[in-house]
Amino acid sequence: MSKKKEDEIIPAMGPGSKISALAAPLRRFMIRQGKQVIMNFSTASMKSLPLEIWQNEEIQQNAIELRAESNRLKKLPKQVSDLEVLEILSVQNNALSALPGTISKMKKLVTLHAENNSIKAIPGTIHKSPALKYLHLSNNKIKALPKTINKATTLEIVDVSHNIIRSVKKNIYELKAKLILNNNRLGELPDASIKNSALRVLDVSHNQIAHIPDNINNVVTLTWLDLSNNDLEDLPRELGLLKYLHYLNISHNQIASLPDEVTTLEYALTYLHAGHNKIKNLPEDIHKLRRLQVLSVGSNEIEKVPNQFYELKVIRELDLSGNKLATAVGMSKLKTVESLSLANNALTELPDDIFHLKSLVTLDISGNQIKTLPDTLNKIKTLKSLNAADNRLSAIPEMLGEDQLLTSLNVSANRIQGLPQDMKRLRSLESLKIAGNQISALPKSLDSLRFLLELDVSKNSLTDFIIPKTLTSISIAGNPLFLPSQDPKSVIAILGERDYASRMVFLDASSLKLDEVPISFCHMKMLKTLKLAHNLLKEVPEELTKLRALEELDVSDNDIGALPDSIRNMQNLRVLDISQNRLSEFGEGLTQLHQLERLNISFNNLVELPEHFGELHKLIWFDISNNELMKLPEDRWDIFASMLELNITKNHVNEVPMDLPYLYRIKVLRAQSNDLTAIPSDIVKMTGLETLDLKDNLLETLPESICKLPALKELDVSDNKLKSFPNKLEQLKQRCTIVTEGQSSYKQRDPPDFLKSGEAQTTKPEEKKEE
Repeated sequence: MSKKKEDEIIPAMGPGSKISALAAPLRRFMIRQGKQVIMNFSTASMKSLPLEIWQNEEIQQNAIELRAESNRLKKLPKQVSDLEVLEILSVQNNALSALPGTISKMKKLVTLHAENNSIKAIPGTIHKSPALKYLHLSNNKIKALPKTINKATTLEIVDVSHNIIRSVKKNIYELKAKLILNNNRLGELPDASIKNSALRVLDVSHNQIAHIPDNINNVVTLTWLDLSNNDLEDLPRELGLLKYLHYLNISHNQIASLPDEVTTLEYALTYLHAGHNKIKNLPEDIHKLRRLQVLSVGSNEIEKVPNQFYELKVIRELDLSGNKLATAVGMSKLKTVESLSLANNALTELPDDIFHLKSLVTLDISGNQIKTLPDTLNKIKTLKSLNAADNRLSAIPEMLGEDQLLTSLNVSANRIQGLPQDMKRLRSLESLKIAGNQISALPKSLDSLRFLLELDVSKNSLTDFIIPKTLTSISIAGNPLFLPSQDPKSVIAILGERDYASRMVFLDASSLKLDEVPISFCHMKMLKTLKLAHNLLKEVPEELTKLRALEELDVSDNDIGALPDSIRNMQNLRVLDISQNRLSEFGEGLTQLHQLERLNISFNNLVELPEHFGELHKLIWFDISNNELMKLPEDRWDIFASMLELNITKNHVNEVPMDLPYLYRIKVLRAQSNDLTAIPSDIVKMTGLETLDLKDNLLETLPESICKLPALKELDVSDNKLKSFPNKLEQLKQRCTIVTEGQSSYKQRDPPDFLKSGEAQTTKPEEKKEE
């Protein structure tokens, strides 16, 4: 009898192979849960997945999840179907151009995530996937749905939003899944001449749909329909025959009226969103929608509501903002309303019987012409939030807050000269906004607001006031406050005391004529947002850079000539605005702010960006307009994978860096008033680009590929030297606004002033213009 070898070698691949035999660097991606295995290769900078995972028997038989998000994968091999029990496959944020058809053979696959790739088509056999429920393919290059998509009986969610689908077939109505088609290029919905509908949820928002088929009522199973942000001018009457429809969103269209037949959905329609249209009148029988809980018809042209409008029995949220209502008489009959917005209308008063709104929690009457608030407001016991900003109020009712638990009060931009002397009635306030009034003093009782967290007193006439110690957010901008040099006990100085500084997370001290940053501000170790714009600052002190919790810093429109190198210590900074100063160097410290997402350094005197500028790899929004840049760095621009908007307007840049077109996700590129002579044909790689501004350059030609930019909506190439245009420019005009006038082959550009003089500019850009 032969003995079994104790030192038998276990293979890494092939029959009998085990995970334990894999190389150690590969094993670290394997997570065991009993016998089950989860493979997590996320953010591993992989160009391909390891061959071993397809040929290791233990992985094949036990892997339930494969995560490979945010890599550089260009291909998913067909061997993925060898993973016999895989339930979740996640490959979003890669460079995949296709999915293997073998996916349909994966018997246990329930969820597939492949968002943010370059996939051009869904496998035609996807309907054969026996267990697939959730298919997520948004942000790809898909042009059509598979012809047999309606046969996918297991699918519950199909998300193909943010693709380039121009049309769909009527068999989508037979799909049992929730179908998400928003942000594509649909011009219409297909004819609905079908017998057996199954579709329950359809989202086709953010397309170019101009027509809804009259036989839409054949899709009788619809419960949720989102048609918002399209080009609709009218709706078919047959919408009223969708007897199970409980959610309808038609906002942001050009619709002039709602069909009366919508009111026949009396036992179904619960949510109706129709804001941002051209509606002048609501249906007379809208009160018959006895289950309507949310009605949003803001930003229309409504002058009055129907006589029986106030018979809506279960309405909870009502938005009538941005219309032409001159009266709110009758609103008090809406006993169930909890949120009421009448903002931006033509109201001059609120009815005294407003107190009958026994369920009201939130009331927004901002942007009207109301001179006084009714004394009866305090009788609405449920009221928690009142926004009466931007009216003509001269006072706040003395009894407001009595027997109430009001937590938010906004009366900014009125004509108020003072607050009630007894602020104890407003004892439950958490947020008080009184900006933009005529207030010269605050009552001492303000200190009795024990729950007050946010106080905005900006743009008044205050020289001093008592600060509640509970505050975490305060805006004192635009007041004639005493400076610490004038009064060591001033508001500005006191804010640095421990009782205040230890709590503060937001401070706006803009427009105070500060010539230096008060040392008191540097004591606020919890501060997340600091605004010091429109002052007289000449520097950012090193002490300020010790505020490690700071996420947003605004020092725009000052007189700052340089930033301290210690700014690199502000590692949590996400937003930085240093525009309209005198900076002549970018500063190496700036390049170390690795969490920075928004940077505005416009209107300075920068001549160049550092070559290692690419270290700011998380930038989403970057404005370097109105400087003296001669070129952009030849850095790895592909590192800025998250960049959505770049503005280099009014510089002297004459060449586009080779890697710039690799900003795949960028939506807005503004390069107006530079010295560009050519645009690379690779610009077509900017698949997310919606706005391209090349006005006032020295362009002599445009690449044909510019017409292939799939998302382009605005193109300005006016005031250049173009003699001819791409052949397909006229075709592009069908979906894009294009400006081309003002071409001159004789156009030239003078050298920048600082090159003529040989000296770097030290004045602020706007000062140079005045000179």
